[in-house]
Amino acid sequence: MANSEGKVSNKKKVALALQGGGSHGAFTWGVLDRLLEDDRLEIEGVTGTSAGGMNAVALAQGLTRGGSQAARTELKNFWTAIHEVGKKSSLNNRGPVDKMMNKFTMYNSPGFIMFDYLSRMFSPYELNPMGHDPLRDVIKKSFDFELLRTSSKCKVYLCATHVFTGRLKVFCTEELKLETLQATACLPTIHNAVLVDGEYYWDGGFIGNPVFFPLIYDCETPDIILVQVNPSIRNKLPTTSREIADRLNEITNNASVVREMRAISYITDLINKGIIEKGKVKHVHMHLIEDESVFQELGWSSKLNTEWEFFTHLFEKGRAAADAWLKENYDSIGVKTTAPMKEHFVGPNWKSKGKHI
Repeated sequence: MANSEGKVSNKKKVALALQGGGSHGAFTWGVLDRLLEDDRLEIEGVTGTSAGGMNAVALAQGLTRGGSQAARTELKNFWTAIHEVGKKSSLNNRGPVDKMMNKFTMYNSPGFIMFDYLSRMFSPYELNPMGHDPLRDVIKKSFDFELLRTSSKCKVYLCATHVFTGRLKVFCTEELKLETLQATACLPTIHNAVLVDGEYYWDGGFIGNPVFFPLIYDCETPDIILVQVNPSIRNKLPTTSREIADRLNEITNNASVVREMRAISYITDLINKGIIEKGKVKHVHMHLIEDESVFQELGWSSKLNTEWEFFTHLFEKGRAAADAWLKENYDSIGVKTTAPMKEHFVGPNWKSKGKHI
């Protein structure tokens, strides 16, 4: 296999799809760190939403500047910068009760409780009329968008939601700039809508968290690795208002992934059955790196926790999950799907008038 410089490479090409989830994206940082450590892989392209978008841009910038080791450094520097900004605010740090209970959630933190109450009563336009955004400052200091827009090392696609139409917007490599990265992470209860080229955008997680189709259409590799940070499955019925809100957040953040996984599974079945002739459409191999046990005890509030202890906890869990995945599935890259499509995403077939859908 030849690389972008025309040299023969023995590395296996993959594309990455990185979910958003606020501070839970530190798990993805750990996954990427382990994948970058493995010199048998070449990352051709990456889609990302919110924190997944931040990870995607840090990854691409590092690969452009100096390869895998530089990418690992860029990722660490970004998450360090988020921690440094976050530790100045009580909103992003646990209170004494949560620390005493050894929980990374912040439901007993005075700062979060006050924020949660105010955000239900007032919009960010009312609470923050000047539009001050510490995340903007981190993005501005962390990334060289001119470099990124002209890079051929790794294709980047960021997902955002168009406010007026509710449609998905995918910003490609050549569109990368401060505002597009802000847009993919713009939670409307926290940030003012982001203006990009005359249009307003919110976080992409509402409609594409993340999307796969740019990797299918625009990348050579058939292998896409989804890094998931929002649990698909819960075995306990949520009964309190907080548990219900947390579960709704998880379901919403996974909705677009479930839809795309179902479509990919359906097309793959048609190819395997010979209904669609091989070669007519791209045969995609889907892979999944996740560890749902890590997130079972975490609720929405922990997505705002920027303590270094929390970041490093998720980072190590992400590295372990990626390491386990590589050991079990590396040989399947380029060969077959390893993600549990039907069990994890699609579910049992639904029958309508005798037809399977």
